[in-house]
Amino acid sequence: MKIVYLVAFNILALSVSSCGTNGTNGTNKNQSISADSITTDTIAVDTTPAPPADSVLTAAITTEAEALAYINSSPDSAKYHEGILPAMAHDNPNYCIRLLKSRYPYFIVVDKPSMFVVLYDRFGREKLAYKMACSKRYGTKHKRRDNRTPEGFFSAEGIYNSTDWLYTNDDGYTSPVKGQFGPRFIRLKTDVTRQVGIHGTCAPWSLGRRASHGCIRIHNDNIVELVKYVTPGTPIIVNPSERDQQVNRQEGYTVPSINIGRPTETVSKPISEEEIKRQLRADSIAEARRDSLRALPDSIIETPALPADTAVKVSPSTSEPDTIS
Repeated sequence: MKIVYLVAFNILALSVSSCGTNGTNGTNKNQSISADSITTDTIAVDTTPAPPADSVLTAAITTEAEALAYINSSPDSAKYHEGILPAMAHDNPNYCIRLLKSRYPYFIVVDKPSMFVVLYDRFGREKLAYKMACSKRYGTKHKRRDNRTPEGFFSAEGIYNSTDWLYTNDDGYTSPVKGQFGPRFIRLKTDVTRQVGIHGTCAPWSLGRRASHGCIRIHNDNIVELVKYVTPGTPIIVNPSERDQQVNRQEGYTVPSINIGRPTETVSKPISEEEIKRQLRADSIAEARRDSLRALPDSIIETPALPADTAVKVSPSTSEPDTIS
């Protein structure tokens, strides 16, 4: 049985200050906000029923052994064993348990090691996979303007029609070229920024590369397909590569990771400490320059985060799981 939701994307056309091409930035004083036309998309949603309230949602699952015991005793054990959750229970029990307890029919892994965005059903079985581009800077995001892609366990905060959004760089210049965000934008709900998301791109040749300033780019056709399976609250894992982890360790951070079993990007050699230092120095110099620009009489201010009321409501309201990393 298949359930189909009709979703009205009644979204504002905005001049956006960051994207898969920028983490944060300034705003143009002449920025205009106008009502966008309403478009209707037919969204096919998985018909697999959510776990009964008296099963996995309330089960005492806190360890790898308990997660595997639940998987092996579940009526859907065969489905679980077709997917990545049993292996994830070994690699990262916390992530596995949170996905087992998720009320959502799908979850997404943004996999930096393989440079793919992968959609899974609730049992961890791969459904769709798209080549992607993410931040050219390695390591997880710690603050606005560090031009990195955040790593960890997050959720989708909203789905937006980004067809007419404009890109504004860190110095406040707004490009007049539309289409840099593609037709749709899935905003990640993180504790660092509200400006990073998964979106389309006008530069499909950048896919498969570390090319953006923070967001995750996929092909325009792919983002149109992916949003059919995403609702606000859908879990999204951003998985670091080994080179990202080298930077994280250098900076004293520990970021959980998983292995989804896809071939990883080729790493010819580890990042040297000097290369990491150069990256941090460049970030510091760029931030100091932006700070000096903001001190001028015509100061440049950061663009406010996208308004929360533009989030697309695609299903009846449900309580959102704890998916903030």
